Amino acid sequence: MLILPYPLPFIDPNTKPRRTFRNPLIVAMDMADEMEREGLTQAELVQKHGISRTRVNQWLSLLQLPVGERRRILAMGDHWERRVLTERSLRNGPQPFHSPL
Repeated sequence: MLILPYPLPFIDPNTKPRRTFRNPLIVAMDMADEMEREGLTQAELVQKHGISRTRVNQWLSLLQLPVGERRRILAMGDHWERRVLTERSLRNGPQPFHSPL
């Protein structure tokens, strides 16, 4: 029998897992890395993940943002509890920093 030095947290089986939102810039970086690592085109990436070509293009275009803006967005982290950034807010230019937590 295995004895743990700490108690396991109680997880209620009746609660739904909380939805999290990914940082769109981190998703774009993951996609660009995958394309380079596996030698994929955007069309092949679309087929592999079952998302639209337009969406892939939108995400990858985030990599063209100015360096300062990308740093600000990356500083927000990943796996947010609510949608912090939207495409509309990115199109409207720099916004004040608000922590997603």
